[in-house]
Amino acid sequence: MNVRNKLRNSLIRKIQMLSTDKLTELSKELNKIESKFKSKEETLKLAGSWSDLSEDLFSDLTEDLHTRRSNDRQIL
Repeated sequence: MNVRNKLRNSLIRKIQMLSTDKLTELSKELNKIESKFKSKEETLKLAGSWSDLSEDLFSDLTEDLHTRRSNDRQIL
């Protein structure tokens, strides 16, 4: 049996022994973890969004970023 199957079987045995309250708690925690992965996947989908910008526009958007953010904070 490989490591993955051993781990899966061990987790299944532990889960089978949990009370309903603990199962509910575990389910909530798993949902949180799952949503973090989904969020990361959604963010990574944007990774290529800027690939077709011209060098000049990209530089303009990124080079003075810190200065522009500082100026925005001063305005607020």
